[in-house]
Amino acid sequence: MISLIKSNIKRKVNQGIEKVNNLSSNFYNGGETSGHLIKTFILYGLIALSIIITKVLIARLYGQIELGIFSYFFSIVTIAFLFTSLGFPEAITQIIIKHPGKLKNALLKGIYFIISISIVVLALVTIPKSLFAAPGLKVNFLLYLIVYTFFYLTYSILRGFKKFTECSIYSLVNRVAFIIFIVIFALYSISFDWLLASMSLALFIAGVIALPSIVKLWKSNNLIEKETEKTDIVVKDAKVDTKKLAYLAISLFLMQTGFYLLRETDTILIPYLAGFEQQAIYSAQSSISNIIRLIAYVFPVVILPMAAVSKYKIKQSLTRILKLLLPFSVLILVLTYIAIPIIYGSQYADKWLPIALVISSTLMVIYSYFNSILVGENKFSKQYFKLVFIDFLITLMVNTGLTILFVKWWGILGAPIATTLTVLLKIALNVYGISKLRSTNQIIEMQNE
Repeated sequence: MISLIKSNIKRKVNQGIEKVNNLSSNFYNGGETSGHLIKTFILYGLIALSIIITKVLIARLYGQIELGIFSYFFSIVTIAFLFTSLGFPEAITQIIIKHPGKLKNALLKGIYFIISISIVVLALVTIPKSLFAAPGLKVNFLLYLIVYTFFYLTYSILRGFKKFTECSIYSLVNRVAFIIFIVIFALYSISFDWLLASMSLALFIAGVIALPSIVKLWKSNNLIEKETEKTDIVVKDAKVDTKKLAYLAISLFLMQTGFYLLRETDTILIPYLAGFEQQAIYSAQSSISNIIRLIAYVFPVVILPMAAVSKYKIKQSLTRILKLLLPFSVLILVLTYIAIPIIYGSQYADKWLPIALVISSTLMVIYSYFNSILVGENKFSKQYFKLVFIDFLITLMVNTGLTILFVKWWGILGAPIATTLTVLLKIALNVYGISKLRSTNQIIEMQNE
């Protein structure tokens, strides 16, 4: 049954991909990364559509406050996961893409670190009552984090083997399953707390569907390991250096957290600064502009691991991206003004918020591109760590501070303005970092020759 579902989804997606590949030939040269990007863009477009449907259904079937609670809940579990995993799933991806034979060792060490860190972080996070601003959030928070850790590990392994399309399909399955639960729960008048719990069930279903692919990859790597046992040199190479794994994970944690805090800080702070009703309006407005932001998530999925094994021509590839991105952003802006009052209701309309959200979202795509190259190309070093840490601090301190200040001054309009200013600063830092580290790496390579 599972294999039938997977084959049907893949067939339909591939049919759409073939059509888009033909249309996109003017923008891409048909390289490996371009192919992965096109396929992943299509799937993330479907994921973006599923998010809009999810929010519309919650707003229509449960109410405005419930939509605000849902957005807040999703934001706090996303950020909490970054701290409980501390970048180890991303590190596993990086190791596998370079050395597939290290899958087993990297995964076991990663799981050990994740469990140890999660126990400490969850013990601290669940103490403050103010974090769980609505009834029933704490239990659902813990449940979702546990299931999300399981799902994200499967996601990381698939990305390590360049199965970008496949792992994106499983993310889409998760979203579609939750949409089905929303409709069923609303029909039977099941409480909103149970609906939040069903998010974990949807994620678990997607993770289970992904397992056959993981098992297949695991078996093929066991065969590789048996072949490599013939030489002691390769056996040693099959082991992951724990210290290097930890350094890699920490740098990727800073990168991930710096990016996701940029996205989630506003939805975490707005309920405290303006209330859940304003949060619902912000969530509805951003649901369409987030289609642009989802493009930003594609770059860490594809470019970050691919940058570990190839070097990008930044000016050339960025030009191609902008040719698609800028007209697409204008289209999304027009669509936001037209669609929001129709699908959500007139109470969710706003005059200036769509413009601010589209500008900040477009800049986030550009930042994500540069940041993925910076992190993907470089190994752990003092200079690299300093850049990534500064990038993280800009998000944590500058974006948080500006968001609090601007939301107090201008209401929810202040949140995307704060994000825009922060992203401009981060883009400048990342462009400088790429140039600086490439020069440094080139000097080191010349000295080693």
